[in-house]
Amino acid sequence: MIYQLSVGRLECVVVSDGQPGPPFEPALGDFFTPDAGVPADVLQDACRGRSTLTCGYNCLFVSTPDGMAVIDTGLGPDFLGYGEYIEPLVGQLDGGMTAAGLSRANLAAVVFTHLHQDHSRGAIWSGDLTFPAASAYAHTSEVAFWSGPVDLPSAQPHVEAARETIRLFGERLHPFEYDAEILPGVRATAAPGHTPGHTAILLQSQGERLLCVGDTFYDPLQLTNPNWATPWDLDAPASIASRRLLLERAVDEQILVHAYHLPFPGLGRVQRKGSTFTWHPLPT
Repeated sequence: MIYQLSVGRLECVVVSDGQPGPPFEPALGDFFTPDAGVPADVLQDACRGRSTLTCGYNCLFVSTPDGMAVIDTGLGPDFLGYGEYIEPLVGQLDGGMTAAGLSRANLAAVVFTHLHQDHSRGAIWSGDLTFPAASAYAHTSEVAFWSGPVDLPSAQPHVEAARETIRLFGERLHPFEYDAEILPGVRATAAPGHTPGHTAILLQSQGERLLCVGDTFYDPLQLTNPNWATPWDLDAPASIASRRLLLERAVDEQILVHAYHLPFPGLGRVQRKGSTFTWHPLPT
């Protein structure tokens, strides 16, 4: 699946690495748990009959003056970490790139919102770099966290991919700080909490903008309930604060949003509803 759009002079294409559908959609109860602060009865009342969410892996390619870049890279082929059922449903980035006329060999940069395996493994799944000519970019705190001892249980599934990403890119992995311009028209925006260096990416050109929010939210339920955390938020209070700030900004500045895990292509607008928000997918 591919979806083309432009942000000013930045030509973009969303390429799906996969989107498991029924009966393989994950349960809402796996994402919003009592341990993460969402009691089962509260979730049931909010779901209104829903029991699953549609979890996409929406990788965004951006043609910058410094070359083609991709924001996050999906799970990659041969992934069994969620169970054998998932293997044929993800790892589709290469085919999507071919359909979009994109070349792995010519990719200039990989920008990571964070180094969880579903964002980084697509760049290193084979044991070699998927994009051999590309430099990589991740927040300084993200690189430091995954390079050191990681004791948090919810982080354990991601350690191998994160460390392999850091190792394989080596000196071509460039740590950045928040508010840095990573590439022309591509700026890092603070969004810590999900991971220590979790980053939103703001594209801007000729007065147009697109805010890539990574894992700031997994489902529209987190807009109507912005205080909901997930088991994968390493610092839940910080993650909630980042989510509110980014949603407020998207509304106040009328910025188009790209959400990595929402149904393909993950593009939409945010509107305010009292003290909460609503998601409005871009017509496709």
